[in-house]
Amino acid sequence: MGRVLAIDYGTKRCGIAVTDPLQLIASGLTTVAEGEMLDYLAGYFEAEEVELVLVGEPKQRDGSPSGVAPAISAFIEKFRERFPSMEVAR
Repeated sequence: MGRVLAIDYGTKRCGIAVTDPLQLIASGLTTVAEGEMLDYLAGYFEAEEVELVLVGEPKQRDGSPSGVAPAISAFIEKFRERFPSMEVAR
């Protein structure tokens, strides 16, 4: 069983959390500059078995998408191009 890696995407910095290999406990891993995310993830995927990547979907109080939503969608598109076999969920 691989880890689940969660991304709290930001336009300047992105927070990353990850589960243990049994997916019982999640804890914060690091914060990475937005422009370095894909390279950081490539290295992490080489070192650790990751089963699923979760990308946060921030909302306004009224339930509408937050202002960062277009940037998150663009990141996910780039992520899928670079890591086509990795499962991504929102």
